[in-house]
Amino acid sequence: MIHKKHTITGLNEMVYILREYKDKKDWQIDFYNIYGALLLSFDSDAETLQRLEDEDETYRMVTEWMDVALMLGKEY
Repeated sequence: MIHKKHTITGLNEMVYILREYKDKKDWQIDFYNIYGALLLSFDSDAETLQRLEDEDETYRMVTEWMDVALMLGKEY
């Protein structure tokens, strides 16, 4: 299993990194803010892999989950 951790400053970075893994299986990517707090984790489940096929859909997925993270009090 591939397990990567990335510190990000914007949604576009998340989309770019996730799209690199669209053809790989068995991975988990954790995204952290600049303060070291975990924002989101994505793994290679079927729905995620399907949404990674299209860049616009990947951006929608990241935006949806980031909205949830912000509602939970996360900061980036």
